[in-house]
Amino acid sequence: MTVREPNPDPQQRRRAVWEAFEACTSLRYELSICAPRYVVEKSDDSFRRLRDLRDVVADGFSRDSNEYVTGRLRYDRAYQALRDAMRKDLGADA
Repeated sequence: MTVREPNPDPQQRRRAVWEAFEACTSLRYELSICAPRYVVEKSDDSFRRLRDLRDVVADGFSRDSNEYVTGRLRYDRAYQALRDAMRKDLGADA
């Protein structure tokens, strides 16, 4: 929503972005106590890249901006590494 709106109120944008991100924090902690260390490391990296992307959107950059595109690519790579580590842990990487 906030990335797609051309001129949202900056405070409204920031609040919506932070609220959407909030659920990720508890999931990160759950994973950190259940998963092996190599998965947790990838999870932490993915979380950091998502947090960076959250800040880019909260600062008002559009999905067409270099800041957003770069942040999205970094997050996508980190998230793929997390998925790969999780599949390895589950024995589903064949």
